[in-house]
Amino acid sequence: MKQKTMLLFLLLLALAACSPSGGEPAVSDNPATETPDMDAPVSSDDPTATPPAEEPVDLENVTIDDATVESIQIMILESFPVQVHVNVTGYLGDGCTTLGNIETTQESDTFLVNITTQRPTEALCTQQLVGFEENVALDVQGLPAGTYTVDVNGVTDTFTLDVDNMAQPLPGTNDGPVSELDLPDEDVADLLRLTLEKALVDQEIPDYALLADQPEIVLSTENIDPALLPELDGVNLVAMSPEEIQAKADAEGDFPYLRFQGFTAVSPDEVNVSLGSSWAIAADSDMIYLSGGGFTINFTRMGDGWTGEVTEAWIS
Repeated sequence: MKQKTMLLFLLLLALAACSPSGGEPAVSDNPATETPDMDAPVSSDDPTATPPAEEPVDLENVTIDDATVESIQIMILESFPVQVHVNVTGYLGDGCTTLGNIETTQESDTFLVNITTQRPTEALCTQQLVGFEENVALDVQGLPAGTYTVDVNGVTDTFTLDVDNMAQPLPGTNDGPVSELDLPDEDVADLLRLTLEKALVDQEIPDYALLADQPEIVLSTENIDPALLPELDGVNLVAMSPEEIQAKADAEGDFPYLRFQGFTAVSPDEVNVSLGSSWAIAADSDMIYLSGGGFTINFTRMGDGWTGEVTEAWIS
């Protein structure tokens, strides 16, 4: 009997040793083995995983080469003065190669465009051809009429300017009259007002929708005296110099604007005025725009005023 009592006593002691005091569940010393409490708040002091640091790029160990150009297409935008762009297609050597600098120079009647590529010299890359397409604007402002050659990394094509690519100044500007017929400021102001009214109030300038979405319509002061510009009902017209227009594009992005492109005084009673829209393109923009338009109005003096008729219209 005593032996059974002793065995029972030892068994109770063993069970007591296996249970923690106070009846609470045991807490593990290893947090990784605990079951997380999904309802517990997350503290900003909780440790978070740190992403591996990116390896620095060795900018000195880069190979520069000429891009392989397959074809070029010259596009002449129908504005005046005209704008000329070159669409270039080609391919890169492998998966690690990217486009580098694009430099354009003019030698006589030839535009030389050099497009380079760059790749890490020691990189192991996928051996596959990667195509590219770039649009390059040529500086053709002020060029005389003639045929010009474009050479892009050895691929050539030509374009022709039928007339000198420069706008004639309107009377009343610092450049003097366009011809021996020097119209008074009152006549010039009337011609500017009538042209702008037909373009913006009557909305007859081609591709007017391009301007309608703008909170303000920018008009270049090139070729005109801004003091002669009118105020138009319902039109928020803002006059800016070419330098101000470029600065606005660089700061805010590309936008369309208006520009008086030509003036021809046929006689004291007959005048042709050309107005067109084009794009102000930011220095860091790689866009090419085919939208925009303009017209030429033939004005004839009738009594004490002018009457006008659109004789030419264009759209890009």
